[in-house]
Amino acid sequence: MPRLVPRLPRLGRLLGRSAGQRAGENGAAMPQEDPLLAVGRRLRQEREARGLNLRQLALETRISTPVLEALERGWRDRLPEGAYLRTMLPLIEQHLDLPAGSLDVALPPQSPQHGPRGKGGGLLKRFTPGSIDVFSTWQGGLLYGGICLGLIYALNLQQRQLAAANLLSLNPIAPLPAAEQRKPAAPGTTLLGAFPELRPLQQASRGVGRTALNALQQAGSEQPELGVLELNLSQASTINLRSDNGQRSQLTGSKGQLVWQLEPPLELSIYPVPKATDVLWNGAALPPISKQPGQYRLPLPKPTPNAGGAAPAPQTP
Repeated sequence: MPRLVPRLPRLGRLLGRSAGQRAGENGAAMPQEDPLLAVGRRLRQEREARGLNLRQLALETRISTPVLEALERGWRDRLPEGAYLRTMLPLIEQHLDLPAGSLDVALPPQSPQHGPRGKGGGLLKRFTPGSIDVFSTWQGGLLYGGICLGLIYALNLQQRQLAAANLLSLNPIAPLPAAEQRKPAAPGTTLLGAFPELRPLQQASRGVGRTALNALQQAGSEQPELGVLELNLSQASTINLRSDNGQRSQLTGSKGQLVWQLEPPLELSIYPVPKATDVLWNGAALPPISKQPGQYRLPLPKPTPNAGGAAPAPQTP
């Protein structure tokens, strides 16, 4: 029994140490409460003390209801960006008579920076092509200079390739010396003088093509146009009609009025011979061929001069 007495204090110290360690572990395992929750409870208490609901407070402060609800419930992930939230919090503090800065815990935490460039080259750690500031950072200036040099080199290389392919002249074309200018014309110039049609652009500038086109148009306008052939036959007749374009018609025992729309030149024969007023071309009497009664031709043959040099008198019907 006397041997157990010295061991009791040691056992008590061991038990106390283990209990203290368990308490420390439990305290470390318990998460610390977000300060935003405490601020949200205070904000809700002040609002309810004034008899306001979220919608009324949103109308008075001009802040959306989801933002006020996120502040009261501590929903940090539903809060707007810090730049917008920093302008909303003073409005809520003034409207609910809260101390200035009491709602600043809702702002997102800012990483501490040492110097204009950040700590330990922080700008280099978060450097991306989308975050380049050309005129205020040395990284952007370096990248801008590299792009300019690359473009200049590519342009120079392209110009050299064009010059090598004889597609670009790097030197201006000098005029011919005076001695070369006084030399006689080359054979090619003489050939062009003999055959000016070898220079169609020069002829076009002189209006040669326009003159030829006008001549063709005038020749086309001189071609015979369509006409109306009218026959008034009082007795049965045989009609033979032939044109130069291959059209042929032969009628037997025709009598009465016959009308065609034809294009000269054409030849017409009628038997028995009709009267002079029975054959009309465009409403005018068509005279027969000289010394061939019943035979007609369009266009009309030109009169031939007689031995005395005078044209024969037109045949009277």
